[in-house]
Amino acid sequence: MANVAEKCDEALASPLPHTAFTSSSVFSNGYAPGYAKLNRRGGAGGWSPLDSDHYQWLQVDLGSRKQVSAIATQGRYSSSDWTTRYRLLYSDTGRNWKPYHQDGNIWAFSGNSNSESSVRHELQRGIVARFLRLVPLDWSEEGRIGLRIEVHGCSYWAGVINFDGQGVISYRFKVKKMKIIKDVIALRFKTSESEGVILHGEGQQGDYITLELRKAKLLLQINLGSNQYGSILGHTSVTTGSLLDDNHWHSVVLERYRRNVNFTLDRHTQHFRTNGEFDHLDLDYELSFGGMPYSGKPVGGGRKNFKGCMESINYNGDNITDLARRKKLDTSSFRNLSFSCVETHTFPVFFNATSFLQLPGRANHNTISVSFQFRTWNPDGLLFFSNLDDGTLEISLEESKAAVHINVTKATRNNRVDLSSVSLRKKATLASGFNDTVGAQ
Repeated sequence: MANVAEKCDEALASPLPHTAFTSSSVFSNGYAPGYAKLNRRGGAGGWSPLDSDHYQWLQVDLGSRKQVSAIATQGRYSSSDWTTRYRLLYSDTGRNWKPYHQDGNIWAFSGNSNSESSVRHELQRGIVARFLRLVPLDWSEEGRIGLRIEVHGCSYWAGVINFDGQGVISYRFKVKKMKIIKDVIALRFKTSESEGVILHGEGQQGDYITLELRKAKLLLQINLGSNQYGSILGHTSVTTGSLLDDNHWHSVVLERYRRNVNFTLDRHTQHFRTNGEFDHLDLDYELSFGGMPYSGKPVGGGRKNFKGCMESINYNGDNITDLARRKKLDTSSFRNLSFSCVETHTFPVFFNATSFLQLPGRANHNTISVSFQFRTWNPDGLLFFSNLDDGTLEISLEESKAAVHINVTKATRNNRVDLSSVSLRKKATLASGFNDTVGAQ
C-alpha cells in the first residue's frame, strides 16, 4: 500500500466547495460542515453537531469516484471540541453505505486528543468512492464533537459496463481452438442479484471454465480434462465469499498456471490445484462475459445471466471493457449497451440492535400494504411495527418463524388477532446474511 500512497496523495477535500460538505445536524451557522477543512479557521473553526451523541455524522461529496489512500482529522480550531474515535463509511451513491474494514473488522480510527494536532491514517486497504461519511464514536470529555478533515487520494477511472441480465459480451479467440496453459482474469463487479454467470468458456473436448454468483457466493468451476474417466474426474469447484449481492464493488482476480490456481476475492486468496491430469484449458471459439453464450440449446442448470455492473475487465492482457467500447467485440445481444453503472432503486439498509427506519404514515386510509426483503443471523426480532386507528400491527421473527400480530382495541375490549406463523423454508435462509434489505418503491 506504500507505493499507492506515494503516487496517490492529493488533497481531495480542501479544494471542494462549501456545499460538498453535509452533516447530520449543526450546532449553529458558524459550525456548518463546510467549515470542516483541515487547518482552516473559517466560521467557528470547524464542524460541531447540535447534539454530541452517537447519531451524528459528517459527510463529504468528492464530486466523482476517487481512489482514497488516507484520511486526516483535527478538532475545531481553538476549542475544547474534538473527536477521539470515529468510523469511516463510503458510498458511490450517498445512499448505500459500506463501513471501512481492516483486519477483518469494521474499523474504528483513533482521532484527536486536542483541537490543533492533525492525526493522519493511511488506509491499509485503499477504497474507491465518491461519498465519505465520518461517524464520531467518542469525543472530548471537556467539550463537544468537533471535526476538521482532509481526504488524501487521487483520480480514479475505470471502464464500466452495465449488464441488463440479457446481454452477453463475446470475446472471440484469434484462432478457432485455444490450448491455454496460463490465464489471468481480473474484474470488479457489483450487483443486487444473488445469481448470475460472470464469465463462461467451454470446449468440445469437455473442458470449461465458469465463474458465477450462486446464492450470493462466488463459485468457480473449471475442468482441464482427465484421461481415466473423461471430464468427470477433472471437474474442480471452489466457492468463496458471501453476501456479494450487497450492491457494493467486489474485486476478483483469477490466476492459473497449468493446474495451479490463485482465486482472489477482495484480497482474500485461495490457492488450489485442479483435479485431473491435464494442464491445458482447451476452449473453442470464445469466452463470454455476463452470461452463457446463446447456442440454441437450453442453458445448463437454469443459469441466469449477470445483472449489474462490471468494470476493469481484463483477460490475458486484453482490456475487455475498452474493446467493447470500441465495438471490437460482439455485443449484439444487448438491447441497449450502457457504459455507465445504472443504479438500482432498491438498496440495503443495515440495522443494529438499536437502530430503526421510521416512515410517515398515511392518514384516512383503511388499507395497509407492506413489502420488504430481509436476511439476518438472529432467530428473533421485530421487523415492522405500525400504529393503526384502533390498534397496532407487528411483524416479527419468533424462533426463526415470521409472525404477524394485529392488536385491535374496540371500546372496552382489547382483541389480539395472531395470523399463523410462517416457518421459513430453511434455517439457513435466516443464517445466510446479516443485513436487512428494504425495497424503496
